Amino acid sequence: MTTYPLSEPATAYNDEADNADGALVIATGTLAECADQLHGMPPEELQSVRIRMNNLDLQFEPAEVAELLDFLANESAGLSNRDIAAITDPNG
Repeated sequence: MTTYPLSEPATAYNDEADNADGALVIATGTLAECADQLHGMPPEELQSVRIRMNNLDLQFEPAEVAELLDFLANESAGLSNRDIAAITDPNG
């Protein structure tokens, strides 16, 4: 199972951009916010997108970016605090 640090700062780059550094920033924010900004991009454009975590030694390659976007699109919302309390309450 892959774990995504969704609340950590990240930056998405297009490595095929035509500039001096060879990469163009296309999304910033938390990993979840970057994913939201990339959602809906054509698959052929996503083939050159990489996401680098700003404070972690972690980078997502294009295939992993596609997997992340698919995961977030298909994942249901998390449990509410009330649902978690019901699970942890032995009398619940």
